[in-house]
Amino acid sequence: MQTKRSLLAALLFGATVLVPVAVTPSPALAYVVDCAATGGPGPRPGVPGEEPEEQQQGRQMTPEEMRAFVASHESRNGLAGDPRVYVDTMGHPTVGVGFNLDRADARALLTKVGANYDAVRAGTQSLTPHQIATLFEADFMAATATVQRYIYNFDSLTSSRQAVLIDMAFNLGPAGFKGFRNMINAVNVGNWEAAARAMSQSLWATQVGTRAVQDIKLMRQGAMCQPGDAPTAPPPGGSHVNYPGDIWAMPDLSGGTTVSGGSPAPIACRLNHIEVYYEGSWIDIVVVDCY
Repeated sequence: MQTKRSLLAALLFGATVLVPVAVTPSPALAYVVDCAATGGPGPRPGVPGEEPEEQQQGRQMTPEEMRAFVASHESRNGLAGDPRVYVDTMGHPTVGVGFNLDRADARALLTKVGANYDAVRAGTQSLTPHQIATLFEADFMAATATVQRYIYNFDSLTSSRQAVLIDMAFNLGPAGFKGFRNMINAVNVGNWEAAARAMSQSLWATQVGTRAVQDIKLMRQGAMCQPGDAPTAPPPGGSHVNYPGDIWAMPDLSGGTTVSGGSPAPIACRLNHIEVYYEGSWIDIVVVDCY
């Protein structure tokens, strides 16, 4: 399947770009997260015309930080991932950012990003930064799709709570995430304390340890209230998401039309599609190499 894309050459020149369906942090919210008053039964309403004290404001996650938050729980190298195979705590051969080589679609996905499954599994081939980022972006978007299926107010949540839910879906998979019915119901009515309590009382919390502690804390707070809450991430990329290794992930902004503005020099791009079939729908990722 071939797709014509119009890209802004001045932005993309000399870069390796991933073009996924984008997820962005929630826009300005209807309430203010007050770090001095978190843990209550719901969002604390903002007072019209009144600015809360600056020191009480919790910082929200950028798109890079949302991904870095999940990646930090999946790989010791965060977004950079593990280029060579290793065995995870559950005994599965794993590569990249928590990419399980025992999963049913592992061979097909590695082939689509240009890697040899058998060589990667045997440890004789390493993944490139481009391949690691592409595989992780697909899994991140699949986890986001899972959350959006059950959390009807997902877009109105703070990006910190969005990241927590995506992290859980990434770790648990669709069936495991769906099983957190009490948490899902609590999030859907804005009862953060009940959501955090449901998380803390689960078998999952005892299995994943520190990951659960961090997720539960951010679910209660709704923001990064302490310096240690912020994950280490590449600097924000504006209209795109930065990955290590000079790789960008950015939404398709062309809409089928030509992006004006011109370019200081002609550029050539090679397009490859990665299509992931996920619970009845296709997630289409276009890998674009520009030079």
